[in-house]
Amino acid sequence: MERDERSASPPPSPSPSSTAAESVDSSAPTSRLRDRVGEHTLPILLGITALALLLRVVGLGERVAHWDEGRVAFDTLRYMETGIWEYRPIVHGPFLPHVNDVVFAVLGPTDFAMRLVVAVVGGLLPLAPWLFREHLRDLEVVAIGAFLAFNPILLYYSRFMRNDVLVAAFMLFSLGMFVRFADTRRVRYLYAGFALAALGFTTKENAIVFVVCWLGAGALVLDTALFRPHARQPTRAYLRDRYDHVRERTREIDLGRVLGYYAGHLVFAVALATLILIYFYAPRTGGTGVGLERLASRPGLFPAVADQALTDLWEGITDWGEKSADDGGYDSLADRFQDFVTRFLWALGAYAPALVVFAIAGIVGERYLADRPRAIVMFFGYWGLVSVPGYALGMDIWATWALVHALVPLAFPAGVALAWVLARGLESIDDVRDRHLDRSVDAVLSVTVAAILLVSMLAIVSGTAYDPTNTRETGQDHMVQYAQPTQDVRETLADVEAVVETTGDPVLYFGEEYAIDNESAAYRPPVTDRWIENDDGTSERVEENGNWYRRLPLPWYIERAGVDRLSAHDEDELDELLRTESPAVVITHQEHDGVNNEELVDQRAGEYVKAAHDMRSPGDTTVFYVRADALEELESSS
Repeated sequence: MERDERSASPPPSPSPSSTAAESVDSSAPTSRLRDRVGEHTLPILLGITALALLLRVVGLGERVAHWDEGRVAFDTLRYMETGIWEYRPIVHGPFLPHVNDVVFAVLGPTDFAMRLVVAVVGGLLPLAPWLFREHLRDLEVVAIGAFLAFNPILLYYSRFMRNDVLVAAFMLFSLGMFVRFADTRRVRYLYAGFALAALGFTTKENAIVFVVCWLGAGALVLDTALFRPHARQPTRAYLRDRYDHVRERTREIDLGRVLGYYAGHLVFAVALATLILIYFYAPRTGGTGVGLERLASRPGLFPAVADQALTDLWEGITDWGEKSADDGGYDSLADRFQDFVTRFLWALGAYAPALVVFAIAGIVGERYLADRPRAIVMFFGYWGLVSVPGYALGMDIWATWALVHALVPLAFPAGVALAWVLARGLESIDDVRDRHLDRSVDAVLSVTVAAILLVSMLAIVSGTAYDPTNTRETGQDHMVQYAQPTQDVRETLADVEAVVETTGDPVLYFGEEYAIDNESAAYRPPVTDRWIENDDGTSERVEENGNWYRRLPLPWYIERAGVDRLSAHDEDELDELLRTESPAVVITHQEHDGVNNEELVDQRAGEYVKAAHDMRSPGDTTVFYVRADALEELESSS
């Protein structure tokens, strides 16, 4: 399609004034404005992207680490220290540990640094519509980019070290590259598409769901194109004409040479993707086993390393699928699905009302009101719609980060609808100028509704997505997942890190909520219990270390300081360690199984300054005791 056919004029409308764009004087100011949008689509999109990056990077390190962030960040620190890493499906793909290994080496291990890669990738999302420009109008490209830049959910989770924004971005750009390849036949897009898809699979196992959604949406688009009950040309005749057209084209070219050319590049593109997967998924053994780092000296190990990497990838995908099929503590899978769908829809309405309303309007308008529905718009519409129940079914726990996977495709029909409203608004200005008031009423109403929705989106961004103090205080349906510490713990954590770095004295965890049997179990994640096999063949657990995970995200902050950790299960161990080790910090859960740990420590820690904070919201309180003399020394030195 030529550029002049992709102007910013609106798509066909059910209104009698749908042809208004054609009747507007091209010299009118708003017509010139639409022309300028078409001439400067890419610069405008780059401007939106720059603003998106700014919103994601400014204040990126302010929020205290979430439970998930703390776990992956701690694992990355241990990987940096030991050189040992192995893929574990529970923490999802290997992309972040390997990339943040480099980021931490350059910038240091900070909350800002651990989120930076996600923020940058999420900030680049508005550029994705440019890859589909041959199938969208200029104003639509800009509107889609705006939704991807400023949607509150996408913004919040672009400032969060999780893989959801990463996998959505990589897979969207991958699809865009494949579309560009189909449009241009340039093989560089083929390589880029496979490389980006491989990166998607290195971030999270549900990348396979994107491929399934593409196949399903493509099938629906094909069915829509072939279902022609009222068309002048029946489906059979249409297919015959297409077949004849392809035959005619193949006679004009050397088909064997062309197929060989593209087949060769396809093989190399698949090989590139496979190498990317092997690089990320291959185990790192610190030079002691079959790991990627040994290939330089022993290239013959490559088959074994590749086999382990690809096996781990497949096991991760199947593990994700098995968790999705689990009832998750509900009476049945159907009950879990019903609950999650309800929450999913509520969260979409609460945190993405503008995008959802415009997406529905865009899908309905393109499907039922346009003279010729565009395949690309319907493709994204089908993809987004099926993602809502699909991800509600696929989640093993409820969290709003799953909304990312529906909002990214829905941004495309939403942008189509928003562009139509904006174009109608520009027309209404010309109508008023030309005294065609009867034609401007509908447009003014449309623009008013759009303005209300967009203002609501900006209000949600400022009030929730961009506020580090935003934590869930009540209820279950909230943008913030429950394992997010309250922001007031930031000052205490700063004191804890400063004191332990200054004194070099250990941190003591007290009580059955946080104490573990062997602190060295965290040397090489995952932290697990230790079992032995008895002579009679039975297994016996000799170390319980599972409470380590209840400490999160604290291990991330304590590990950065590089000090020892101690555990006291009961009062006797607490007394002994306070006397012999003089810990710089004591950390305990306020109450556990009816035992008031805070009172027990209060009776013994007279020389400590106490602070209590919710490490889960709501109401999961942890008490910190920081040695008073160390704090005084720190304050005097500063």
